[in-house]
Amino acid sequence: MFISPALVLAGTVSLTAAHPFRETLSRRAITAFPAGTSFDILLNKGSTNVKTISSNTAFSVIDIDLFDNDAATIADLRSADKKVICYFSAGTREDWREDKGSFQSSDYGNAMEDWEGENWVNVKSENVKAIMKKRITMAKEKGCDAVDPDNVDGFSGNQDGWGYQQADYADYVKYLATESASAGLAIGLKNALDLIPDVLDVVQFAVNEQCHEYSECIQYKPFTTANKAVFNIEYGGNECASPAGVTLTILNKSADQALNTLGGQCSVEAPAASLPAASSSAKATASATKSVASSTVVGKPPVTTTSAASKPSVTLNTSVTAAPSTTAVATDTSAIWPSKTTSAAKPTKTASDEDEDEDEDDDEDGDDEGEEEKPHRHGSGRSN
Repeated sequence: MFISPALVLAGTVSLTAAHPFRETLSRRAITAFPAGTSFDILLNKGSTNVKTISSNTAFSVIDIDLFDNDAATIADLRSADKKVICYFSAGTREDWREDKGSFQSSDYGNAMEDWEGENWVNVKSENVKAIMKKRITMAKEKGCDAVDPDNVDGFSGNQDGWGYQQADYADYVKYLATESASAGLAIGLKNALDLIPDVLDVVQFAVNEQCHEYSECIQYKPFTTANKAVFNIEYGGNECASPAGVTLTILNKSADQALNTLGGQCSVEAPAASLPAASSSAKATASATKSVASSTVVGKPPVTTTSAASKPSVTLNTSVTAAPSTTAVATDTSAIWPSKTTSAAKPTKTASDEDEDEDEDDDEDGDDEGEEEKPHRHGSGRSN
């Protein structure tokens, strides 16, 4: 008996679509990270046994180093209903990583200022992309729920030395997002605030350092609109306030940026109005140099207080296969993008008149919008 190929194909599609376990068998669902999800980060664990933190109820999401933690550790965390984000540097070659030999000499160039042993990589290199794909595969095999690829802002001030533009790094993040989705992993945007309009639709959360210190938190409004978490880390102080329309999960870590201990959820006893906005003179200087961001944030409207400690634990829906709709984001945020981005791994300027004079001299010398030096943390992965 002759059976039409069309009928066979139709029947196959129908049976496949109707199979109740099709999605489970083909790939695991990508984890969603809703706005306000509780969070902590431990990149330099030192002698800490990460397995022992699974009973900690202060957070439902933990960001740990991809290389320094094994599958058994991650399994223990997940069995305690923790969602595990695995950190690696996507924008630099670190000379202590086990895959350092996979980089060709042409794959990396400028040294990363103030971070010994790190060099910016060529984000257009096919070999670099292949290395990052293997790291994403490692994250999947170890059982991570998501990845936190750092140092994707080398275009800012031409730190990387390759002369690549913002669009080139946006393409790189999209590549990482595509590979992560193929592996069933969520992915976050680390700092690199200028990339938000370009990559919001392909990432599930953001990890930010020091948006309070540099008056940049308002730029995360599109993430809140899309119901995507923003995990904000501040070094020193006790920041608890979020700009109107922005939901942040805030951690206040030690000023040494070691990221080697848990905790730091902002104190709910401290009212937002009493928090020192840019309390140090250094912060004041940094804020004053960011013309657009300062005009947006200085004189803030009443703010809402958000913190991991003050919120009930969020139960993450691991069956979510697509991020919330972001169709209204572009219109909603078209007027709030400051002209400067977050630069990684640079020393903080002191708030002296001498430094202000130096800043003015830099502007006169024609620096690209007076790129501000910022000491953003990127985890070393070294045991301290």
